[in-house]
Amino acid sequence: MEEPEMQLKGKKGDHSICCLEIGLLAERKQGDQEGAESGVLARGGHAWTSVGSVVVRIVTDKFTESVYVLANEPSVALYRLQEHVRRSLPELAQHKADMQRWEEQSQGAIYTVEYACSVEGLLKQAISIRDHMNAAAQSHR
Repeated sequence: MEEPEMQLKGKKGDHSICCLEIGLLAERKQGDQEGAESGVLARGGHAWTSVGSVVVRIVTDKFTESVYVLANEPSVALYRLQEHVRRSLPELAQHKADMQRWEEQSQGAIYTVEYACSVEGLLKQAISIRDHMNAAAQSHR
């Protein structure tokens, strides 16, 4: 009796195994002469075939793919992002407060320098006016 070829049905990412493949394993009987000739190995009271190993490999691959999909699911990524923000936010808030304080101090220093420059100009004008007045006062005496 010839068995149909096994084919993985469905597209990549489909997490179901073809019923035909599972049915083939269920139909195998331990000690089946035809199966023994086609490569059946008796192990622990169960008959394992190359068909069985293919199905086991398919199940293992599907399980691995499912775990990979779950580990990289968008909700997991958003959770990781949320955790990163939660850990980083206090430090960023402190840096922002420090920067605002430094900006206020810098603005105060800039105002002081600009005021000093304008006072210097006013002092030069005042000295010039005083010298001019002293010269005028001496010329009138």
